[in-house]
Amino acid sequence: MNSFSDILGDLGISIDRQLEQLARQSKSEDDDPTASSDETWIGCVPDEEVRQAAGTMISNAIENGFPPDKEDKLRTIVFMYDIWRLRLGPDPPAKVPPLDIRLKKGAAPYRCKPRQYPPHLRKFLKEFNEDLVRLGWVFENPSSRWACPALPVRKPGKEDYRQTNDYRPVNALTEPIAGVMPVLQVITENVRDMEFFGLFDFIKGFWQLPLAKDCQEILSYMTDAKVFTPTR
Repeated sequence: MNSFSDILGDLGISIDRQLEQLARQSKSEDDDPTASSDETWIGCVPDEEVRQAAGTMISNAIENGFPPDKEDKLRTIVFMYDIWRLRLGPDPPAKVPPLDIRLKKGAAPYRCKPRQYPPHLRKFLKEFNEDLVRLGWVFENPSSRWACPALPVRKPGKEDYRQTNDYRPVNALTEPIAGVMPVLQVITENVRDMEFFGLFDFIKGFWQLPLAKDCQEILSYMTDAKVFTPTR
């Protein structure tokens, strides 16, 4: 059976190196090209509720066979970076180039007709998009030439919903973006004979990627009451 250190080593993670970096952390920024000396941290420090949830994950891991003698190192890694969230917060987008959408030649703007939603979905759409506006992730844009319908979807096994948007009309008017997909067989070679695995949800992953300003209007969407244009 592989030790926890061996598992992290096979995944390219050095515990000693991580602990060393943690000890050397200071208020100064590193080589991050987006950083500035007077930058104000706009993320949120984990509150007690978040820390308790992360602690529960650690306890569950031990109950499911994680070596108890490695708990301290696991706890250090879990709380090494401020990455855990239970709900949407004013965190910056992922540090990747903004998504740039290119229209096909001759493409004309598409704007859907208003849809009717039952009362509980209207309530969800109103509250969820109020949060997005407050965070600056979308803005109201009633004059947008583009708009696809918002599509609330029930989360699997739950009573609450998540918002998706029916972008099929827009997809038909844009040039395909061919990304490189990792080969599953190659990826799994890195975890051959491993004993422990973790599954983490990327909270609101759709809203984590920055969107180029010139193509934000193209991804506008319409609820029963308003049209919103996303910034990410």
